[in-house]
Amino acid sequence: MHLAGCAMSEFRVIRHEPVCPDCGSRDITTSDIDTTDGLRETAHICAVCGAAWPVACIAEDLAELHVPGTVP
Repeated sequence: MHLAGCAMSEFRVIRHEPVCPDCGSRDITTSDIDTTDGLRETAHICAVCGAAWPVACIAEDLAELHVPGTVP
């Protein structure tokens, strides 16, 4: 189906490494959790310190995105 007049956007999924950003532990589980805004999200959870962070995020504007270790 073609939608005439619709702007096309590109998205990129950036997966987060299962290493705790707070304590550096690799003892990580993955589970669906409730967020503070009432949504459910799949998250990495640190078994050592309890920190939780998303498994991935979505970048909308690829022209503005620079991933460390890549050439812009």
